[in-house]
Amino acid sequence: MPKPQGPRIPTPGSLPQDQQARTRAQTQAAMDEVERYNAQQAAGRSDHSLSGVQADIDQFERGRREQAEFNTQFEARNKPQYEAAYRVLVEMLDGRRPASLPLAVFVVENSYAAGELSYAAFKAELDELATICRGLAGTDTSPTARFMALHRLMTDTVQVSDAGKVVSKHLPYRYDFEDFRGEQDYHKMFVTKLLRSGSGQCHSLPLLYKMLADRLGVKTYISMAPNHTFISVKDGRGALYRYETTNGHFTTDAFYMSSGYIKAGALKQRTYLDTLTLRENLACQLVDLANGYEHYYGYDEFVKKCADLALIYYPQGMQARILAHNVALARFVKPWKKAGQPAPEVARTLPQLKPYMTEIERWDRALAAVGFEEMPKDQYDRWLNALEQEKARQASQRAAARFAPTAAK
Repeated sequence: MPKPQGPRIPTPGSLPQDQQARTRAQTQAAMDEVERYNAQQAAGRSDHSLSGVQADIDQFERGRREQAEFNTQFEARNKPQYEAAYRVLVEMLDGRRPASLPLAVFVVENSYAAGELSYAAFKAELDELATICRGLAGTDTSPTARFMALHRLMTDTVQVSDAGKVVSKHLPYRYDFEDFRGEQDYHKMFVTKLLRSGSGQCHSLPLLYKMLADRLGVKTYISMAPNHTFISVKDGRGALYRYETTNGHFTTDAFYMSSGYIKAGALKQRTYLDTLTLRENLACQLVDLANGYEHYYGYDEFVKKCADLALIYYPQGMQARILAHNVALARFVKPWKKAGQPAPEVARTLPQLKPYMTEIERWDRALAAVGFEEMPKDQYDRWLNALEQEKARQASQRAAARFAPTAAK
């Protein structure tokens, strides 16, 4: 079952992308100082030498105080950013503001970036990519031609010309296999990171694809599988196809089912393999907002209210249920420790713990009702690798089909 994690406030003068490097450097410096001190002690150095150690201790204390001050300032600046983003999503969901997936994605990512992103720049980049796709489609304005143009933008190198002269080159988007869950750097989940670096994963790639498809008039949907999102697209006859933005090829429901982590309850409840409406996509952005917030501040009442609202508009949403479960678990931890960390069967009988246990077990049942089963990271790695092998197999079959008529002549 998912476990809540503690808050992770960034260090002064940085946002979380270099937090890990800074932390490692600070840790190594502390270890080096301990080694120097031990060496001095062993060698019987003078008190004069030890005064240098005291100076370093004083410096460490100053750094600790500065970090605490920065944490307070960052929280005071950033929590209102999250509240503002929450209000924007609420207004979209209840109809007071026009529903816009690009704006929803932006306010979520801008909250984590402490308000340092530009919506005008974000929209301009989406518009530019859509313009490239229209140029690739040429005079054919049909959804099929624009779908193929978008496919080419996502998977191929595209030269952008002006007055017959190549002025720029757009490279295909790559799958970022490193920290693809954003556990070390939550920016890895973002469309803004994908646009900046050219690499993303199964969260950011489908979102970018969906926003561009909407601009091009191509009818697409975001769909869910365990720990995974992909695109569903309808042809002119209304038939539904599954499109993998992680590698740019079509696949089938059978392939997603082959992971072994899609249960009958999940299909019955429309948790997996269904096509999400715009409001359901906005509810998922509430979950993304809460996940980013949790990276800074842990599971608190803000996360709970995001999960509660998301479940109103997307009741079968797996991730919102996981959030609600983790908030219940986080609430339980402090009184559980105070009671001496009793086993679950004992905790259920203690008056001070029983309400917390009841809430956790309620969300356990809610997750079971939609077929929840955690897919381990190594299993997901193997599943993605199988996806790549399937792509190669299909490419080989197409090549053989093209070669056969020629060989027969």
